[in-house]
Amino acid sequence: MKRILYITAFIGLTLTFTACEDFFNPDTSEILLEKNYVGDYTELYSGYMGIAAAVQTVADQASFLEGLRGDLLEPTPNAPREIWDVYNHGDLAGNPFASPKGYYNVIINVNDYLAHVNEYRSKDSTSISESTYKGLVGGALRFKSWAYLQLAKIYGEAVYFDDPITAYGEISKYPTLKFDDIISKCIDLIEVGANGIDGKGDVVWSIELFPGQAQSPTSLSWDRICPPKECLLAELYLYQNEFQKVKDNCIALIKRGGENEASYQLNLSEYNGEWKNFGYAFTRKEHITVEFYDYSLHQTNRFVDYYSNTYPNSYYLRPTTVAMNRFNNQTIAGIPGDKYRGLNVSFKLDNGNWVFYKFLQGNLTSDKIYTNDVIISLYRAGEIHLFLVEALVGLGRFQEALAFLNDGVGSFYNSLTGQFNPPFTDYPSCLYRTSSTSEMANRGIRGRVGVDPVGTYATTSATALDTLINIRRLDSLIIEENCLEFAGEGKALYAMNRMARRWSANSNNAWASKWINASGGAATTLWGTKMQDDWADKIGAKYTNGTSISGNLKSNLDNWFIQFKLTE
Repeated sequence: MKRILYITAFIGLTLTFTACEDFFNPDTSEILLEKNYVGDYTELYSGYMGIAAAVQTVADQASFLEGLRGDLLEPTPNAPREIWDVYNHGDLAGNPFASPKGYYNVIINVNDYLAHVNEYRSKDSTSISESTYKGLVGGALRFKSWAYLQLAKIYGEAVYFDDPITAYGEISKYPTLKFDDIISKCIDLIEVGANGIDGKGDVVWSIELFPGQAQSPTSLSWDRICPPKECLLAELYLYQNEFQKVKDNCIALIKRGGENEASYQLNLSEYNGEWKNFGYAFTRKEHITVEFYDYSLHQTNRFVDYYSNTYPNSYYLRPTTVAMNRFNNQTIAGIPGDKYRGLNVSFKLDNGNWVFYKFLQGNLTSDKIYTNDVIISLYRAGEIHLFLVEALVGLGRFQEALAFLNDGVGSFYNSLTGQFNPPFTDYPSCLYRTSSTSEMANRGIRGRVGVDPVGTYATTSATALDTLINIRRLDSLIIEENCLEFAGEGKALYAMNRMARRWSANSNNAWASKWINASGGAATTLWGTKMQDDWADKIGAKYTNGTSISGNLKSNLDNWFIQFKLTE
């Protein structure tokens, strides 16, 4: 597979850019401003790839911070103080491990790029097509939306600015927005955009860079460098409880993948033992947005070094007993153990100690392990399906939600008519049948790894109050599934926080008004601190004495965020 990082080599040969090692290994303390671009249209591409390089540089951070503040990871005795301070909710002033600077570098690069692209376009409106121009702008805006979404999820607030700036320290003159306002800004970047161009346009790199060639896993992987609008919008609208919009975006993406290339279906081509590949090898049908790394081009992230205890790696982080027990307590046909995601897949006893193993299954020997080309997934098909499950739960459509969560939608498909039976009649047939018909698309998130169904109690909800009780119970199950399916991918803690906010006493519960009204108002008692308290206790359980940590998380929802002076 030609990894994304070979963009450098390819463009260097075809568009006479600079050396690949410098191009895709920038000093991330620098920004693109005042580098005398854009002189010709080819530099529109190199500037765009410069943004992608900034994303690549910060892509591993959420895995560490989310794992340490959630219940997945704990530091080993090898870990430096900066990591222990994050874990123990200590003073993080000046802590480089917790710094948001990498995300701001993405934003700074985007703002500068957009200013230069617009300037170039005003001078030359013919050298690139309108669709390519809108695709470059749209992709840049989505990179910016992604960076701000990460800042919101990790830090709970962010300095917001659209201006190109000349130095990182200049961000201090701009306003700091709180979580909900940042989420709204992220949506606007995609839905509205800037200067009359929204964030929905795409550049089909497999065509731009491989003109006249048939699509292949190699060329298609180039199209996976920027999050699609549907992924970002689905996640963003979950934070606003706009469940119908979430559903629409998820279905649109799954439909597009199914019709174009039989992708994003959770089918029999990537199930059971194949699941382990997602952590370290590009899987065309599963991975939607991926950061690729090539050791031969000096492209690395910290996963192998921090998670492996094989010399010469640092082994700073390991899985907690709480997290490993979550996998061990799953069942397959009633037998304990998450066989395809748990022991020896997500975690393993290696060299006498437990290691978080999910990303380490390439070269394992001490003379080769450091050369692993570990990839980092920003979005993959399993996550889009779990977003869909969460949206359907919020809509009270339990039968549909549980089908996507558990065994898939195959039993609802009518092979004679080529359509679904109720309640799936409005779903596209490619959710189950694609060009790869033998693979029986969509086996469900849990079904494709064989674990037993959960949440079936919800289908017997008899009253409006029952419905809301079960929505809250299923929301907690969705967090559990985030912990299992996306361990180490920077997802679970933020799902916990999202649910805690959704069910807090101060949240807007207008999304549930029809059930609240039908219950005579009795359902309003469901909003309070239960979700927050339950998950605070589960996080606290990983500590030797977790009372102070869980108490801190129970006392204020803002304490779920990393407290960091954003302009340091």
